[in-house]
Amino acid sequence: MAYRQIPLASLVVNPANDRHGELENETAAIAQLFALQEPQMRSLAKDLAAKGEVFEPPLVFADGDKYIVADGNRRTTCLKLLANPRRAPTV
Repeated sequence: MAYRQIPLASLVVNPANDRHGELENETAAIAQLFALQEPQMRSLAKDLAAKGEVFEPPLVFADGDKYIVADGNRRTTCLKLLANPRRAPTV
C-alpha cells in the first residue's frame, strides 16, 4: 500500500461511517461522532495534540478532488477540530 500526504482540507469525515450510519454531510458526521463518544474523542484529541503526529494514517478513497475517510474518521475529526476549533459541536 502506498502512502501519500494529503492536505487535511482534502479529507472528508465519512458521512456514511459504520459507527453512525448515513448522515447528510461531514458536519453532521463530526457532530454524531462526538454525540456517541465525546469522552473518547476528547481524549484522542489530547493525545494527538501532545504527540504532534498520527501514528496510523487514515485509509481513504478518492471522490473527485476530495478523499473520503474509510478508516480513521475519529482521528481525522480530531485533527480537523484541532486545526479549526470552531467546527467542534461542543465547547
